[in-house]
Amino acid sequence: MTEPAGRLRQIGESLVVKAWKDRVHDPVANPSWAWSSAPGDNLQKQMNLVMPLADKTAVGRATAVQAIAANIDELFTGLNNVGTVHDARFDLIGSDLCMFSVFDGDFTNYIRDFISVFGSVFDAVVAGLVEDPPTAPTEEHPEEFIDWVKAHDAYQIPGDLTLLFPDEPELQNYARDLVVLLEKNPNVQIGRFSAYPGLSAAQIRLATGLEW
Repeated sequence: MTEPAGRLRQIGESLVVKAWKDRVHDPVANPSWAWSSAPGDNLQKQMNLVMPLADKTAVGRATAVQAIAANIDELFTGLNNVGTVHDARFDLIGSDLCMFSVFDGDFTNYIRDFISVFGSVFDAVVAGLVEDPPTAPTEEHPEEFIDWVKAHDAYQIPGDLTLLFPDEPELQNYARDLVVLLEKNPNVQIGRFSAYPGLSAAQIRLATGLEW
């Protein structure tokens, strides 16, 4: 496809998406972070924090890498001390600083533990680095920080796409609703594999003899 034809197609698709957005009321709500009584539902949950950089140039990206590298030991020590984290990593993807983690338990409690253990380090790292940093100190503004994390957490797509639209009576509208959903949520998690499903971080540490 030639470049002009490709641009025309993109313009046409943008107009179609706009028309769909005007016709379709919010097709799916963001995750409610509700607690489940089933133990397995509260293990190995994911947080995919996507933080756009304030400076999106190569210089800004290099500054972000240096800031994380300079504080990585403190950040990892803090994550270890939370006690419910399976794994976590910091990535720079395009002009977004990302923190991906897998944890056990309630999302809100995880974030509260997060800021109580190493909130001051996180504050210092992201201040002036990301486009819209949370209100600092985060330890003194926990509710605001929880809302900030939710707003920057990538939307998690379930394995069964039909679960996204329980109120959609027409199957032929699923593709349209998915497009509208992705227009609203540009960052999404499509799937995650676990080699040890149903096990908590504590169970794995005890089974392998790892110390806290």
